[in-house]
Parts: sequence; C-alpha cells; structure tokens
Amino acid sequence: MDEPLFGERKKQTQISQIIISIIVAAFSLFSIAIGVYFGIKVNGRHFVLVGTIIVIFGSLALLVKWWRDQDDRIHPKFKYLIFLLAGCVILASISLNCYVWVPKPLTCDGLYSFQNKTCIAVPDPTSCSCGLTYDPVLLQVICTEYCPPPPDSSSNSSSSGNNLENFDTEYDIYSN
Repeated sequence: MDEPLFGERKKQTQISQIIISIIVAAFSLFSIAIGVYFGIKVNGRHFVLVGTIIVIFGSLALLVKWWRDQDDRIHPKFKYLIFLLAGCVILASISLNCYVWVPKPLTCDGLYSFQNKTCIAVPDPTSCSCGLTYDPVLLQVICTEYCPPPPDSSSNSSSSGNNLENFDTEYDIYSN
C-alpha cells in the first residue's frame, strides 16, 4: 500500500520531474549565455532569440510553480501546457544554438580544394595568352603553354565540319 493518497504524487514521478526540469533549465541557461556572448561579440540580432527564450522560460517557470503549489492546485490538464512550453523553450534554444554556431564563410581568392581543404592561388588570367590549366598533382594553376589553332573562319561550315549547303533536311530535328 505505497500508493499516494488525495492527489499526492509518487516519489518516482517527482524525481523524474526534477531531473527533466534541471535538464531544460541548464540547456536554456546555456543557450541564453551563448546568445548574450555572441550577441555582444558578433551580432546583436542574437538578442531576439535570447529574449524569446527568456519569455518562454519565464512563463514555463510560473506555470510549473502554480502546478506544484499544494494549497491552490490548478487543473491537471495544465501539465499538457507545461509540456508544450518545455518543448517550445527547447526548440527556441536549439534554434539559437544553430544560428550562433554557423561556420565561418570561406575566403579564398583562387580555387578551393574541398578534398585537401586548401586554397590554390590563381595567376592573373590576363597574363596568360592561352588561358589557365589546373594541375591536380602539383595542386596549382598554371598558364597554358599550348594554344589551340584558331578556327578556320574563311569557310561557311557547321560545328561538325560539313558545309551548310550539303545539309540533309530529312534529319532536321526542328522541322515539323
């Protein structure tokens, strides 16, 4: 006969509520501290999410205080609202952490190799008469030494080398 009487809670339920409350409070306070630090250091827009977390956490704390009050008990349905507010404060804390811990953008004035995570310098393309070539073995960009011959512009030819006068309209894909 270890059952609680008259609306009392089991010891196991009380302990689990305390543990969950500590975890939610610790994560929220960590997120608030991180948001304030990065809000001062990096971007003041982080204070919007910090304020949101503080408002949600304050309303959650007030509702939990009312729910745990033994003298003036509120309806047991309010525990669902407590779960909803706890979920909201956790999601707001997660979104603050995702927004704050953004990796720095790449600053590379050449070619970036994702495999080696290095930036390869590129010479000025106007200094090369034939263009640039990437050498994956040496991991560098060099001027191309071989220039292809210029196209023969004197003859009226298509890209396949056939004269346009000899074009067979039977194979024309654009005709109806």
